[in-house]
Amino acid sequence: MFEMTTNTFEEMKSKITLSLLILLALIPTLSKGQIAISNINEIAKIKLGTTFFAMKDPASPKVAAYIDAIKKNWTLSKVVECIKYTDVEKNITPNNSFVTIGANMTSSNSTSLSETNFYLEFWTTNGKFVYDPKKRKHFNPEDKILIASIELFPDFFLQNNPSSVYKIDYDSAGHLKNWSAGILGNYIGQVVTLLNTATARETKTDFLNKSELSKISTLYIPDYVLTKFSKNSDDESKKLDPKELSEVGGLSYKIVTTEELDAKILNDKTAFYYLMLIKTNTGKWITVTNAQTGEIVYSASGSSTNFKPSDLKDLQKTIQKK
Repeated sequence: MFEMTTNTFEEMKSKITLSLLILLALIPTLSKGQIAISNINEIAKIKLGTTFFAMKDPASPKVAAYIDAIKKNWTLSKVVECIKYTDVEKNITPNNSFVTIGANMTSSNSTSLSETNFYLEFWTTNGKFVYDPKKRKHFNPEDKILIASIELFPDFFLQNNPSSVYKIDYDSAGHLKNWSAGILGNYIGQVVTLLNTATARETKTDFLNKSELSKISTLYIPDYVLTKFSKNSDDESKKLDPKELSEVGGLSYKIVTTEELDAKILNDKTAFYYLMLIKTNTGKWITVTNAQTGEIVYSASGSSTNFKPSDLKDLQKTIQKK
């Protein structure tokens, strides 16, 4: 029989408290846009400090490409470092900023299942918290200032086990659909561009760059986009027939794996464009990104959660519209 000693209990209590602290401290301010710039008043302060990207283990070989993408594309602040989640609190100072994955969980009235919105968050603090290892005072999430957020697409498992995101490596082990080193690098580049130009972007924003869209010769589509995702199970076996996309006509596209897309983003020196599906609790986002610059040149929201041929048709109409 397991005997609970005082030391064992205190150790378990400490680990549970730390896990809850991490999860609560990183819960984001609610956002309805796939990418949102919430605060441009803190930019000057961020440029003077260090930006910390938090993850489970920066030393893991699985995240080397991600760290390279982070250091290459995050150019807003003087210094950028990658740290463990457990080291976030000790690095909080007025001029420092952080990039973390946050989750907001909601329960459905019609089912016993919970749904979770995941975000890549860029944030700083109001300067009230001062880390002191001798005191047991922890960071209050109310002292957090959200700068920007990017909505991520978790799979069924992660939606219903949100704290697991802090237990897996930064590569997400396939649990985040719109996620790879190349995709992350482009997301970071887009945020840096918007912040450098002090461009606020409100939530629930559809937008397009018509001149960029007209340059698309072949649109690359990762194969996860064709999945008919089920709301109440992890079944990903049903797929949209690519022939249904061919019937749209007019727009040349190529279906690739996420791994193939990632390699092309990281290694191809010429501009090309790729499509992303970001499924949310209330609908979806369809985006098109310039892989060379990281600019999201098209972003459209929809009420249905899965990708449909009509989404490609809408994009085609937008390109052709004068």
